[in-house]
Amino acid sequence: MTITFRIDDGFDAREPGPAIITVHQLGSLRDLLAAQTVRLGSPLILPEYGDPSEADFSFDARVCPLALAMVSACFDHYPDAIAVLDEAQFRGRRVRVWRYGPTRDIHLSLSSNPDSAPELKVANCNAYALLETLGLEPDSVGVVPVTELRQRLTDPRIRQRLDDDPQLSRYVPTLVAMASL
Repeated sequence: MTITFRIDDGFDAREPGPAIITVHQLGSLRDLLAAQTVRLGSPLILPEYGDPSEADFSFDARVCPLALAMVSACFDHYPDAIAVLDEAQFRGRRVRVWRYGPTRDIHLSLSSNPDSAPELKVANCNAYALLETLGLEPDSVGVVPVTELRQRLTDPRIRQRLDDDPQLSRYVPTLVAMASL
C-alpha cells in the first residue's frame, strides 16, 4: 500500500459538470496521451486506482501541454467534453477520467490537482515515518496546509533529521518542489 502526497490548493472542481464519454473516446484519449508521453518524455496519465478494463477506475490526465483541438478530437468534438478540456487548460488543471457505481458510465471532469504539480507516492511505512519526522499527524487521509509544510521543511532541526535518513532524504526534493508551488 502507498500514500500519495499531492498539492491541494483548495480549488473547487465541480464546474463544469462531468461529461459522459464512450469507451471508444476513452481509448482514443489513452492512445493520444501514451503517444504524447513518449514525445514529451513526461507522463500524461497519472493512475489513481483500478484500470479502464476493470469495472471501477480513476486516473488524472495532463492535457495542458497539448493543443485543445488535438485532445477534443478524441471526443469527436463533443461540446460537453470540450467544456471540461477548455476549463482545464484555462485553469491549469488536470482532467479526471473515472467510472464507478451502478450506471457504469465513464466520466470526464476537472481534477482537483493542478496540471504540473508534483506528486509523491510513498510506501506506507516510509510515509508514516516521513509524516512523523515532519512532526505531522500520520493520518491516511488528510490535508497539510502548504504554509505548514514550508515551515517544517525550513526548520533546521527537521531538515537535518530528513537529510540524515537515507530512506527519507530522497523525498525531500519533491517535497520542496511541492511547497514552492
